Amino acid sequence: MPEDPIGQEMARILNEKLQRVIDRQAEQTIALANHTAALDRLEKGQEELKALLRQLLERNG
Repeated sequence: MPEDPIGQEMARILNEKLQRVIDRQAEQTIALANHTAALDRLEKGQEELKALLRQLLERNG
């Protein structure tokens, strides 16, 4: 079967583009996981502060 240089080049270009999309998706997934973890930490801190505030109010109420 004769080689098809144009087809091979197109396949190479498409493969590179696909790899860039996959890499970007992985980066975005990691960023989302990091943001989610940060949000979880903030929410936990908020709940701790609410509990402390309730304790203070009960002592002084």
